[in-house]
Amino acid sequence: MGDALKSYSEAYTIADWEKWNDPWELIYGFPYCMSPAPSFRHQHVNTLIILELGNQLRTCTKCKVIMPIDWQIDDETVVQPDISIICKTVTGKRLTFAPTAIFEILSPGTEKKDRTVKFELYQKQGVQYYVLVDAEKEATEVYLLNEAGKYEQISASDVISFDFEGCKAELDMSRVWGRNE
Repeated sequence: MGDALKSYSEAYTIADWEKWNDPWELIYGFPYCMSPAPSFRHQHVNTLIILELGNQLRTCTKCKVIMPIDWQIDDETVVQPDISIICKTVTGKRLTFAPTAIFEILSPGTEKKDRTVKFELYQKQGVQYYVLVDAEKEATEVYLLNEAGKYEQISASDVISFDFEGCKAELDMSRVWGRNE
């Protein structure tokens, strides 16, 4: 898919992207606008996941839960995942290596990109876990990178177990959805 995008559209670089005022992602040189801001529900679910995982990883000495951060993959690709689990030391103003896990909260404007272009991109970059969260349907899809470097869907329950490079965490989505209150 990356080659197809390059063949049929004008390509941009990180140098171009750095000059833009509005929030954009750049994937294979193709710009994706990130406005308007996500809905209240989207932001609330994002916050609850960050709090749940952050609480559990508080004692982990290497893994951190990060709100949206620019991840520069190469000179033509920079993305901003909703939530990243970072288990390496970050230097500089943006991330330059693959996070251990990425969570994308689906919205009408991003769902297709999250399920196709970003799915392929994150898989190719070696992101161990890719989690798609549908806040409106209260559904979660969890993908784990297998030994062949391909994503396999792994979880169908509300409680998702993770092993972030030795730091273990369980995310209870029923708490995120407000079913355990």
